[in-house]
Amino acid sequence: MSTLGATAWSPARTVLGAGEVRLTRRGRLTRSGALLSLTILLALSIADVVGGGHARAAGPQASPTPVRTLSVTVQQGDSLWVIAERTAPDTDPREVVLSIQELNGMRSNTIQPGQVLLVPRLP
Repeated sequence: MSTLGATAWSPARTVLGAGEVRLTRRGRLTRSGALLSLTILLALSIADVVGGGHARAAGPQASPTPVRTLSVTVQQGDSLWVIAERTAPDTDPREVVLSIQELNGMRSNTIQPGQVLLVPRLP
């Protein structure tokens, strides 16, 4: 005759089905952290692709074409828009204003009378 021993129930002694895993609190936190890290990595990768990413080595780089420039002295009442229209009447002034800002390292549209600016000379 066999005797069965009586044991108290505890979560650690629960018999799990095949393939079933029970995680501790630390395991759940680790799993959540890993999923969060993978999600952030994926988001950064997508942002890199959409935003252009780093310079890619796709063959020889073309050297930038030198820009021919004019020196223009700012007069009273001038703005970058007025200078752009005066120096390149057949070109979209927005493009010329951006070129003037890039050539002169400007962060704003503020100019002063007497200031000398480099302006792109367009054909």
